[in-house]
Amino acid sequence: MPTALTLFKVNTTLSDNWLQSFDAHAVAVQGNLVITTPNMHFVPEFHHFDAEILQARADGRFGVIDCFQWPQAYDDTFCHAACIPRKEAFPSPHPLHWAWFTPTQNDLRSIPGNSFPVGTLASDKVDGLQSLFKLAEQQLREYRQAQPDRGQVIYGRLLSLRHAVARLKSHPLTFCDLLIFVTDAQRLFLDIYSYIDWVLIAQPLTTSGFRHAVRGDWMGAFVQSSDICKKLFCAGVPVWYVRTSAYIPPNMKVIEPVLLTRPDHIILGMYAEGSKVRPFEVIYCGPGGHHCHVHVRHLYAGTTHLDPKADDPQPLSSSNSGPKGSSHGKVPSRQKSKAKHQPYSIEACPAHPAQSGESRDKWQDPDTPYLPPPNLHWEAAMKIAIKDQSRIHTPYVIDRGYRFPEPALLIGPKLPERLQTYLANWLASRALWVGRVDHDPPRTYPTPQLWHDFLGSVPSAQPQSHKADRKGLMATEKWKQVMRELFGDDLLESQGNVFSPDGVVEFRGEEISVGSLTNPSALLAQKVTWELFELGFRYELRDLDCHLAQREWKDDPAGREQLLHGVFPGDAGLVMWSEPFPSEHYGLWDNTLKGCLPYVENFRQLLCDWDGMPPLLMTPLTSDNFTDTKSWEVKCVATAFYVQTFFDHFGRPPIVPHSLPMQS
Repeated sequence: MPTALTLFKVNTTLSDNWLQSFDAHAVAVQGNLVITTPNMHFVPEFHHFDAEILQARADGRFGVIDCFQWPQAYDDTFCHAACIPRKEAFPSPHPLHWAWFTPTQNDLRSIPGNSFPVGTLASDKVDGLQSLFKLAEQQLREYRQAQPDRGQVIYGRLLSLRHAVARLKSHPLTFCDLLIFVTDAQRLFLDIYSYIDWVLIAQPLTTSGFRHAVRGDWMGAFVQSSDICKKLFCAGVPVWYVRTSAYIPPNMKVIEPVLLTRPDHIILGMYAEGSKVRPFEVIYCGPGGHHCHVHVRHLYAGTTHLDPKADDPQPLSSSNSGPKGSSHGKVPSRQKSKAKHQPYSIEACPAHPAQSGESRDKWQDPDTPYLPPPNLHWEAAMKIAIKDQSRIHTPYVIDRGYRFPEPALLIGPKLPERLQTYLANWLASRALWVGRVDHDPPRTYPTPQLWHDFLGSVPSAQPQSHKADRKGLMATEKWKQVMRELFGDDLLESQGNVFSPDGVVEFRGEEISVGSLTNPSALLAQKVTWELFELGFRYELRDLDCHLAQREWKDDPAGREQLLHGVFPGDAGLVMWSEPFPSEHYGLWDNTLKGCLPYVENFRQLLCDWDGMPPLLMTPLTSDNFTDTKSWEVKCVATAFYVQTFFDHFGRPPIVPHSLPMQS
């Protein structure tokens, strides 16, 4: 097959200054295509075929059709992709080199007292990604000074980047999840950086009519239009003009014919754990160009449940939180050859309001020293809620399962050894489950019965006699089934016992002997259950808001997520698991008006978009009108409205926050 070396002659006497956009500083041949560039000395291989497969590879990136690591075809919607920085131009210690680092297993800091393979990103790597966020933040400030009427869309991307870095800093993750979230953060940064470079630097030069020096640190683009080629050439953007030989003018100037530069450094292999390959899910299959640009820019989970064969995939949110139907924040399944594991059928709505395992009155706490004191506002709201079954919206649209074990279920066992098993199972799996609910929720949440089966399981128990062999095997199989339904096949294969009877478990920096859990202190039990009340409320609020405020999530997903997170203190979003246990009330229930005002106002704003909002919540809260009386009234009305609305859509009582345990 002929190459450019045989079809074109070298002419080193030509100067770059003599070249026009349709001339060739370098020219290469790829099949029946001739690719020329007027301003670069090499020609990259062109990947723009009919059957492109978009799938994360072993490094969490998308191979050669990833616009963030290889030049792609120019697209009018994503013209700024031509200004994506090139990795080779920013080696360490340049600040931008963090946009391409690939984490290794050594970067996963394991969690003490946890038997599952989860951890957090090493602090130095978090600092590196944080430096990218600060750089993007500075760029956005400069952009808004130059373009005061623009920037809302890119600000949404910045919010997503901030949350992505916060997640890597504080959320418990498996290495597979960590890899994807690192590359998601890097793509967000590069998208922001290139967009601002395009708008402030390159785009104004495309219409100047003058040729500008090429920016070799930009990615560049392939073009098939002479007009676009001329504009990018004038702006100093690396450009490769793709034509068939029939369209090559006989007077085209050629400085150097070259062989194609192939993407040999780009990883194409699939993700593997040990010797077992666990490929990420294919999220798009079809023509290259625009559709690939669209999908590459979504946080990887955003298109998990799209049909890969769909002809016209719809753009999704750039944020990783949204309605559950879009699988927000979900790291794709690594099961390529079979359907995604679904522990519970999404269509399996219960025929009766009561779920399996529900027998007690869940509108009030049982009398036990192991639960924290009730919050007065929430306790009153639970009492006055109208519990008429005719109010319930059926068929159920929102998953009615429990995001976390019910606190009363956790401390329900009367026998000391059973209580030990329940607490140890939860504390040992807590970090993994918190992370899963936040970014990788199951298609259907566990029922109380499944939580009961998991918390009460003792997988390490061995049969005491020959007659007990069958019973022991049945118990082991039941444990495996429960683990599979909660955590999936992949984790089960690598997971032994959840805890060791002679070992320790961890809770917020405190190591706890498993043996001591047969008779736990009331304070420890109250701390653990207080956290469960808080986590259950946060994620039930998220899912209810995603259903009731669908338009807001669609129009401004990053802004809506920011408002939701603003209801709670801290930078970790809804997640809480590793920070020191609070010693005094904070956030919505801060003891001072000044302290609780921003959180109460955010909660009020969130509820404002729900149908049937009480008139009292219509007025914004400010330091001028937020008095002790106003605070009490707003909290009473807001909590009552939330509890009633939750019941109307879930058909069960909500999990609500409680007061902090008494420290004495």
